[in-house]
Amino acid sequence: MDAIERYAGALILAFLRYLPAVVISGLSPLRWAPPMVRMALAAGLAWTTVLALPAEGIAAMPTQPGGWIAAAAVELAIGFVFGLVVMIPQGALHTAGWLVDVQAGLSASTLFSPGAQNDVQSALGTALMLLGTVLFFTLDLHLELYRALVASAQVLPLGGAGVHLDAPALFGLIGSSFLLALIVVAPVVLGLFAVDVGVAYATRSMPQANVYFLMLPLKIVAAMLLLAATLPFAPALIGRLFRDAFARAPALLGG
Repeated sequence: MDAIERYAGALILAFLRYLPAVVISGLSPLRWAPPMVRMALAAGLAWTTVLALPAEGIAAMPTQPGGWIAAAAVELAIGFVFGLVVMIPQGALHTAGWLVDVQAGLSASTLFSPGAQNDVQSALGTALMLLGTVLFFTLDLHLELYRALVASAQVLPLGGAGVHLDAPALFGLIGSSFLLALIVVAPVVLGLFAVDVGVAYATRSMPQANVYFLMLPLKIVAAMLLLAATLPFAPALIGRLFRDAFARAPALLGG
């Protein structure tokens, strides 16, 4: 009976490790999958992980309630880190799209949308997040995430101690993700800046005209054309964004 309890406890600990990254997806591309599919996937990964554990790993499971609580907290912390390396790049893409929205004048559309009074949305930010979701599965980045999660059970055994979150590494992940997301929209930002310079010159030349509203459609069209021109480079850049975040996961765990 003791062995059965240890196997059941190991299964729960493995499920807790996969829970934040797979089930509680937040901004993750996995949030588009039905909840039951995500739960079944996490349970399947947990079961596979427990089956691959050696007998010594099962024997090293905690025996006291306090030890189980501490082990559960450690597993949730590890899963939280893997959830961050997926959600932060998606959030960075949304912020980059929001920056283009503001620069192109698309954010002014919320003034004419009664339903957006308390929920301001970013059109291009949402579009970039959807593009990131498509590329996340097209480039098999989800498989890389699952491999990293399963491999973490070998480097950091279930119920093990010694895991500590590294705050500088977290700030490095945030900074790197937002920088790489900015690179995705950099041509659009620079092109709209050139348009803004022309608008500013026109405003000084014709102060009696409301140049902002006259040039707003031109800026939106320019933003769409520039964004379309950068799409061929998007797969490589967005793939680099996610892979860089995956590579920083060991540093977040103090490795």
